[in-house]
Amino acid sequence: MKKTIILSFILGVLFTSCSLNETPLNGPSTGTFPSTEEEVRAGLFSAYKSLANNVQSRTPFPFRLLDEYTDIGAARASKNPKVVVKTSEESIFETQYSRMYRTAGRVHLVLDNLDNLLENGSLDEQTYNQYKSELLLIRAYVYDLGCQLWGDIPFIDHCLSLTDYLYPRTPREEVTRRILEDDLKDEMLNSLPVRWNYSEWGTGRLGRVGAYMLKARIALNWGLYEEAARCSKIALSLGDGEYSLTPLDLTYYATAEDGEPSNAPLFGFEAEKNSNEWIWALQYNILVNTHESMYAHAPRTLNGSAGQGPTQGFMDTFQCLDGKQITESPLYDWKNPWRNRDPRLDLYTVRPDSRTMGVESNWAITKTTVMDYILGVPINNNDAVGNKSEYGINGTTGCGGYLWRKGYDVSYRGIISNDYQDELDIPILRFAELLLIDAEANIEMEGGDLARAADDINRIRRRVGMPDVTVSDRDGLRRALRYERTVEMCFEGLRWFDLRRWQKADAARNGSSDILLRALKGPEYAPAFSTKDKPMVFSNAIPTFDDSFVVTYDGNTFDGQPINMRVHITKTFQPGRDELWAIPQTEINTNELMTQNPGY
Repeated sequence: MKKTIILSFILGVLFTSCSLNETPLNGPSTGTFPSTEEEVRAGLFSAYKSLANNVQSRTPFPFRLLDEYTDIGAARASKNPKVVVKTSEESIFETQYSRMYRTAGRVHLVLDNLDNLLENGSLDEQTYNQYKSELLLIRAYVYDLGCQLWGDIPFIDHCLSLTDYLYPRTPREEVTRRILEDDLKDEMLNSLPVRWNYSEWGTGRLGRVGAYMLKARIALNWGLYEEAARCSKIALSLGDGEYSLTPLDLTYYATAEDGEPSNAPLFGFEAEKNSNEWIWALQYNILVNTHESMYAHAPRTLNGSAGQGPTQGFMDTFQCLDGKQITESPLYDWKNPWRNRDPRLDLYTVRPDSRTMGVESNWAITKTTVMDYILGVPINNNDAVGNKSEYGINGTTGCGGYLWRKGYDVSYRGIISNDYQDELDIPILRFAELLLIDAEANIEMEGGDLARAADDINRIRRRVGMPDVTVSDRDGLRRALRYERTVEMCFEGLRWFDLRRWQKADAARNGSSDILLRALKGPEYAPAFSTKDKPMVFSNAIPTFDDSFVVTYDGNTFDGQPINMRVHITKTFQPGRDELWAIPQTEINTNELMTQNPGY
């Protein structure tokens, strides 16, 4: 759904001259803007639009892209060795650092003079508080993301001038305190409607449920479990009757000929119109702003790049229908590995002998054509044979054997190319994550409601027909929660943050933890290459799952034969450095008060 808010964003583009639009952090003053409520609205929408303009590697940042840097996401093998971070000159660091402060600058352009409109009667107190809350929420979102990526960052709370631009790094703990205690006070957030009128605004504006959810997410990220539980409880109470889990089709299609699973009601254009699971989303419009993520993730048979997909380890993570891992369940057959699995395997990923956007997915090199079931004719199998097939799904420099099903809509199947413009909205906050935040906060905090946590988890599992968790102790529920976050929130850019949070929690509890080292260093596996003798090879490897569902392999197999996987890439990770990104070298050179993160 392309909403009025998108058209209003065009006006907001006119008001982006605040000093934080560029790096270094300098520029002209704000003058008298805004002087009317219309200008306030335009400035607010410009700040929202700034988030939607943040595209990296063809896809909105940080969604989808960051999971490529973890154990669950694979990219083309030409990116070898795969590393979480590189040097301070890495372009993504400079781009994202600049965009964080550009968005904050659009917020400050409005905030700096907002009080004047309250004082002169242009805004009543309720309307003033609503605008201010939304602006502070946007700033909180980008500054918390900045802390996730860089640790300590300068906390800038106003537009800067040509002589006012040198600021040291503010300790991360102080940034978080200011966000949660000063900016996002309950009395301010309570001025917001529970949700904005859907017919007018869709999911483009943060209402009260989204505000408390964002506050809960930030608190959870930094181990403030009591505050996270308090805010998630408020959000769930406010959202009762407003938000819910979207029903999904759980039909299992054993082969491509049988049919194609669809998560469009949750992640496609249908979701934009009908899903009450989306709480806050980035808005796109073909006339105003677009991205190209559908090209990046579509198969080569449909003119996509097949650039990203899940790892073999992630595919092995999905439980069987009895709620047991594949190493424990009698339902698992490694020769027919997709049957009797958690339905989210097919709903969220594309595996061999299935369909994607109506076209058969098959990477056997003996399969020179695949079926286009919508046209009813065979087409060239560009993912396995022919020109540039090495970049195909399981090609020699491909993405590792599988694709993501999240993040596309079947209606775009015939028009994908490397200059394709995608207008599919991207959810930032959705109801499923709110339940998982509530569950984790109650599991981790002293005296948390474990029965409530179990119910949160089971609500998500029941949506996809998985059995309830039967454990009731804290350790068992923690493991159950981490499974749900791993599979439910995959390809939404949260895995790296989850792993770091869990490592810190486990270290506090047990004295030490090496989750990140195990997840981000070493071989990343993919199915063996197809040959004429073995056109379709399934992994016979027996995986090992830790309590955070980081998967490792020790060479043991289900059939006692040599392992039939290959190393897709070898990942590198340097503890003490790679937990954070480098401060861009341009910022170090410009700001004499800026210091670099360790190891760079």
